[in-house]
Amino acid sequence: MLKCLLIPLILLAWLPTAPAAAEDAAASPRIEEELWALPFPLPVLAYVIRPVGEGPFPLVIMNHGISLGAQERSMFPTIEFRAAAQWFAKRGNIVISPVRYGASSLDVKDQGIYGSVFGHVGSCDNPNFRGPGLAIATLNEWVIDYMSKKKIVQPGKVVVVGQSGGGWGSIALASLNPSSVQAVITFAAGRGGRVDGKPNNNCAPDKLVAATGEFGRTARVPMLWIYSENDSYFGPELTKRMHDAFVANGGNAEYRMLPPFGSDGHFLIDSPDAVSIWSPLASQFLDKHAATSDAKQQVSGDYSEEVQVKPPRLRLPQTIQYSEWRKLCFNSSDGTSICRMTSSGTDDLDQLVARVDLIQRADGPARLQLFVPQGANLQQGVKVSIDQGQQTQIPFTWCLTNICIAADAVKPSLIAELESGKSLKLELTDLNSSSVALTLPLDPFSAVRKGAAAQTFDFGLDEE
Repeated sequence: MLKCLLIPLILLAWLPTAPAAAEDAAASPRIEEELWALPFPLPVLAYVIRPVGEGPFPLVIMNHGISLGAQERSMFPTIEFRAAAQWFAKRGNIVISPVRYGASSLDVKDQGIYGSVFGHVGSCDNPNFRGPGLAIATLNEWVIDYMSKKKIVQPGKVVVVGQSGGGWGSIALASLNPSSVQAVITFAAGRGGRVDGKPNNNCAPDKLVAATGEFGRTARVPMLWIYSENDSYFGPELTKRMHDAFVANGGNAEYRMLPPFGSDGHFLIDSPDAVSIWSPLASQFLDKHAATSDAKQQVSGDYSEEVQVKPPRLRLPQTIQYSEWRKLCFNSSDGTSICRMTSSGTDDLDQLVARVDLIQRADGPARLQLFVPQGANLQQGVKVSIDQGQQTQIPFTWCLTNICIAADAVKPSLIAELESGKSLKLELTDLNSSSVALTLPLDPFSAVRKGAAAQTFDFGLDEE
């Protein structure tokens, strides 16, 4: 089933009508919202909101909370904190929020059989708090590397924001001290809250404090930690202990405890009503640690014409460089083991043109996933053939602002053809019935697939 229309998802932000709000809106850049696919080793969707214009803009990465249940993950919203993301975008930033880090939300929705999950901390007797945090940090590093190549992004000016488990991952990222990250803001950060669904029932709180202290040994990025008094996941006493351990070991973090908010302050950042509460703290912190003021000069000032969205034309660059085939494996915290055979084609600016993934679980099922340029006739899918052999049609499953994705389960016979073949051809047809083709070399697909993984991503529960 096609998940998204061919045209980009662009939603212009509403403008308030109250006089004071209208004055604030007039001083802020107009913003637009999009949905992207991020072609990482483990591909994910991302919500993107940015000022209208060519930029370049500083980058804000927003990490959402964690759902450990498979059903909850499959139904996770594209964006939890839309009003908060709008606030950062109106400050002149391009904001990106990867959806369901540690799980491939581009895979079959509501099944997730080809996705890897790095969210579990294991038994409270011996929890692994560091591993899931570092998994989010790894994803953030992928985002920074990918976005820094975009002309719309100012290099070296990144702010990271995280809520709950996403805030914990943001603390983990700070412990790695990425050179481009200027500041980190967390809301209700932590792991292991509400064990068995019970308020203020935490998993091994002493070990969570110890893990926070370990992150503080190496974290030197300026941080702002925001909590609420009525947070039922991470209460004032526990979070104060976490902060004390963090700064005692050298971590650089301001700690702010806000009054009770709503029925559960853990979800402060999710509420539009809370923006006026936390934004003064965030503004003061960002004005001190992050450069954003020059971005407002780069936005488009002409809002008189409505945005006209047209289907993009299908075009390929004159030259495409194809990477070697690589085998990447993922050991999930839920026990799933998945490997991906992958090869990418890029243009002269190192921008992704196409990518082929053969995704296979340890227990057998395999899926072919293709990233291709926009502009194709979605009803036609992608026609796949090996060495001029019979064509197999792979249906489109997603078509997003920056790329389209076709994917389907494949039989062992097709895998055998990939292993014995010399070239893989992807044929696309546009709305004018014209065709373009990309041809990827298959040598040495077979040897790489049968060999050891070039890289294994493992945030397993036995990690200390």
